[in-house]
Amino acid sequence: MSEMFYGKGSGKQGMAETPKMLDRTLAELKDTQDVRQKKLGFFALLKPMVLLENSYILEQRRWIEALNLSQLTPVQSSQLNSILINYRLMDGSDSLPSDVSALRALVSRLLIRVQPVPVELVLVQAANESAWGRSRFAREGNNLFGQWCFSKGCGLVPNQRSEGAYHEVAVFKSPQLSIRAYLKNLNSFWAYEDFRQARAAEPELKGARLAIYLAEHLKRYSQRGQAYVDELKEMVQVNADLIEQAPDEYLR
Repeated sequence: MSEMFYGKGSGKQGMAETPKMLDRTLAELKDTQDVRQKKLGFFALLKPMVLLENSYILEQRRWIEALNLSQLTPVQSSQLNSILINYRLMDGSDSLPSDVSALRALVSRLLIRVQPVPVELVLVQAANESAWGRSRFAREGNNLFGQWCFSKGCGLVPNQRSEGAYHEVAVFKSPQLSIRAYLKNLNSFWAYEDFRQARAAEPELKGARLAIYLAEHLKRYSQRGQAYVDELKEMVQVNADLIEQAPDEYLR
């Protein structure tokens, strides 16, 4: 999967540098029979990664909002074009609309996509999809969210893959890159347009309340549909306090 575009440069001319990679691995998760400690260890490992990735999405959003669309510099035009391609609103053969009204309309659509996902939702989905970081795909491929890829050799072949199916489970160099790909998926793939519209419609909702509200719009994420949604919502309710307790940064 492609990595999210963050751009180069700084200030009015361009975006901030690509976010740093946090040098932490799923191997740090300790085997324990204490359920609370297992959960807290999982949240403590991943929460700083989620917050970092969300902070860059928010920074990207603020950069877009600050643009004077009628007077873009060449650098700004190039980077805006790349962001639109990354969020699947343009392809590589497209160029920015020359008409300012059309460009504003396109950027309005973009801003619905360039938004953070609540950390509570990210973490409970990661826990649900990866068996708290202990699934085969998490351990062997840093895949926390069950993301698929579709070219031979691109990932890990599921043991229970149906005859005739050719998907594999994507492999990532780090859990942080799995989080980045998941955020891009929710923010750009057509199946989650309802999720994005719901998020845009409730800008005042925050935290666990927002996570529970948005989980209702993830029926397409799993073949289990509403049962999957209900499970996510319950997980947010049960684990919200633990997620709050997990540190925002790594304790050295």
